Amino acid sequence: MTAYVIADIKMKDPKWVPAYAASVHDLVHKHGGKYLSRSGNVTTLEGMPLDTTLIALMAFPS
Repeated sequence: MTAYVIADIKMKDPKWVPAYAASVHDLVHKHGGKYLSRSGNVTTLEGMPLDTTLIALMAFPS
């Protein structure tokens, strides 16, 4: 069975992003994960805006 992770990130201070981005992809792949989708272009089409800065959908084997 596949486990899915939705990362909904609301960034207040972008200073941490370069260090995080340099290591997160290797960490995901180390655990057998793969990105299904990821974007920093987030637009709310209906409902209340979530103030999301970055969003990613990942799949991991369980």
